[in-house]
Amino acid sequence: MKPLRPFILLIGWICSVLLLSGCATVQPWDRDELADPIMQLEGNPLDRGVDEHHLEYREGSAGGTNTRGGGCGCG
Repeated sequence: MKPLRPFILLIGWICSVLLLSGCATVQPWDRDELADPIMQLEGNPLDRGVDEHHLEYREGSAGGTNTRGGGCGCG
């Protein structure tokens, strides 16, 4: 088991170097593009509302995203 430990440490070191090499400083002129609401992880609120509306319509019930039931309208 001891010969395996240096190999695991080497793999961990290589992975950490590769992950840290992806970090970069954001320039001031790029910050406004990254601060755009569409760049958020949860997405654009308008698009999310449209998607929920389409899902509710297809499900056949109100609140098709977080309700129980089989889409027949019964809660």
